[in-house]
Amino acid sequence: MAGRNKFRVVIAGGGVAALETMVALRALAGGLVDVILVAPDEVFAYRPLAVAEPFGLGSIARFSLPALAAGCGAVFQQDAVRLVSPEAHQVYTSRGRTLDYQALVVAPGVKSHGGIPGAATFGDPAKPGLIGTLLEELGAGLVHRIVFAVPIGMSWTLPVYELALLTAQRCAVNGSSPELITVVTPEEMPLGVFGSEASSAVRTLLEDRGIALRTGVHPTSFMDSRLEILGSEPIEADRVVALPRVTGRMIEGVPHDGDGFIAVDRLGRVAGLEDVYAAGDVTSFPIKQGGIAAQQADSVASAIAAEAGAEVIPVPFEPVLRGLLLTGGSPAYLRAEIHRGKGTPGIVEDEPLWWPAGKIASRYLSPYLAEHAGSGPQIRG
Repeated sequence: MAGRNKFRVVIAGGGVAALETMVALRALAGGLVDVILVAPDEVFAYRPLAVAEPFGLGSIARFSLPALAAGCGAVFQQDAVRLVSPEAHQVYTSRGRTLDYQALVVAPGVKSHGGIPGAATFGDPAKPGLIGTLLEELGAGLVHRIVFAVPIGMSWTLPVYELALLTAQRCAVNGSSPELITVVTPEEMPLGVFGSEASSAVRTLLEDRGIALRTGVHPTSFMDSRLEILGSEPIEADRVVALPRVTGRMIEGVPHDGDGFIAVDRLGRVAGLEDVYAAGDVTSFPIKQGGIAAQQADSVASAIAAEAGAEVIPVPFEPVLRGLLLTGGSPAYLRAEIHRGKGTPGIVEDEPLWWPAGKIASRYLSPYLAEHAGSGPQIRG
């Protein structure tokens, strides 16, 4: 039961940013806060391993949100926040509930859309067996030219390299030999956000697997076995698999841009709204990635904990990008500090650069999930 004199925090969302905020508040503020987690589903799916699943290298782990909330002393409500009334410090939900708050954290995540017209979209819930079918077609010799493509405007591109590397490795193991696997990306250099050293390492991996690379390329559509390129000759292909394009999940009463993203300061405070914070992919920070979402959530939690009376100094968001690249062999661990969307020279190692060494590097959530899953979501090399 909610404490009468505790600082009441409502968290809207059930993804990484929302859960990291919840667990961080338990650690930083303890009994000073009452937390209500509001999410439309009862399950949190650890989705970064979706790339690994078709190749038998891992699987999407699923956790009960009511159980995760209870473990933090929070209350879970299966619902969705539809409207925020900042003046009244209240939110209104899709099920007709009205919830008061002293601090509100908006972390509903994003919506995925088709990345390139005519191309198959990785992660499309309507096509859960997309990569498995592609691998079967490759094995049967029905597909010879594959393009893995990054749509215009996407900043987090690591999955496209994993898909290409893992597909090439599977073909080598099975003895199938596609004519050509190509990665097409608007980036100036592969995984350039991690810096020059990581980019060079990725380029070498692609070359070693016989994967062609086209950088600085803006794909626009796929039709009649041709991937159309803005201002350049089309690329011939039998199949094109594109990363999805994303837009923010909009909540009425919270200001957002034309794509649904919310501008925040370095403590996650939403401009013009008192006691309203936002974290994760729904913010306007260009890189949409779980580890970044967790770091934003940590800054939000530190600010709220201090407001609630905890002896905590708020810690502004200073993004450090960490990425685990699945290669079909030893994974590569990448790290770079991010300044204005670009990485420092960065670090690339074949040994973990953080712990637990999962796909999502988070200070509070990763250890918490490991407690609930025994050893946490697993990656098999």
